[in-house]
Amino acid sequence: MIIYRPNKVTLAEAMEESKQFESEKDMKEYIISDWGTAFEKPLFTIDDIVIDEESKMNDPRNGWKDTKYVCIKRLGSVDYVKKYGCPQAIGFCATEY
Repeated sequence: MIIYRPNKVTLAEAMEESKQFESEKDMKEYIISDWGTAFEKPLFTIDDIVIDEESKMNDPRNGWKDTKYVCIKRLGSVDYVKKYGCPQAIGFCATEY
């Protein structure tokens, strides 16, 4: 099991939209569908979604013990790795919650 919450202005808003999934793949498929499309093409693919293992932290605010950034390498035609040197965070996930 894995839990995901999108990046929002407040933690309360993000937690309202948190969802649990059976697998990381299920979570990534949900994220793709949640973000929608542009010109009938997904804004990114499963391969563009990465979990930043180095960002692992305990978040006492919600009890997630192994919170990590969920990032995307690109959005549409914008390659974040090329533009900024790293993927950009769009949310958080954890397996110990």
